[in-house]
Amino acid sequence: MNKEVYFHLGLGKTGSTYMQYKVFPKYKGVHYIQRTKYKRCFEIIKNTNDKKYFVSNEFDRQFPFELSRIANEFPSAKVIIVLRRHDSWLASQYRRWVKNGYSKSFQEFIDLKQDRGEWKQSEALFFPYIEMVIQKLKSKPLVLLYDDMVKNPIGTFQIIARFVGAGFDPDSISLKRKHTSYNSKQLRFRRAWNKKIPADIKLSKFKPLRFFQKILLVKAVRYGSLYLANILPERMAPKEVLTPSSYLKDIEAFYREDWKKCVAFATRVD
Repeated sequence: MNKEVYFHLGLGKTGSTYMQYKVFPKYKGVHYIQRTKYKRCFEIIKNTNDKKYFVSNEFDRQFPFELSRIANEFPSAKVIIVLRRHDSWLASQYRRWVKNGYSKSFQEFIDLKQDRGEWKQSEALFFPYIEMVIQKLKSKPLVLLYDDMVKNPIGTFQIIARFVGAGFDPDSISLKRKHTSYNSKQLRFRRAWNKKIPADIKLSKFKPLRFFQKILLVKAVRYGSLYLANILPERMAPKEVLTPSSYLKDIEAFYREDWKKCVAFATRVD
């Protein structure tokens, strides 16, 4: 059977989670495989008899590896990518890292001078991802912009539906966000506490014990500290700015040419 396969390879922090839970399950006429089943997606596609499949997951630095796997298994697959301007995207990634236990500064997270940061300069270049898709799959990806999706979400969802050939009823979509972001005060407290509470807690190899360690040590510390930070007064919070505006401007300038090429390539939403 000739099978059409579409992959939404969303970069993290570009609305992927919302679409995976609130939008893509509403598409009709396509077998949707959500990110929780991604590890089994190749097996599912090969062992079921639907004509059309739509797979969604989030990748950042894993993008080249996963794209190679997709190209090997389904060389005629089509890809969808949503991009967010580098300064905004890296700031959002950094806030996620702080929430998860990272204690270093934004400048140490992405180092524009010596490239010694946790996130390497080349790992935040987006246009090479587009070129990679064209090279490996011999087809142009559908590239959309996060800012367009924020301004016109329904229009964005309609473009994706048309690309995969799915039926779509705009009235079936709730525009309520799945997750709300943590506020600046919570993350400033969290970063200060991260310096004293190690994020890389060594977990047991014994699965039952590992499960309870994750709940009691990792999740309890992470979300308990964020809850506590939310109820503490602002005057007690560290005064530092997590993502200084001057450094955000430096990031925008550093990646400006890459972003221009992405915008020129992207399908814009009216």
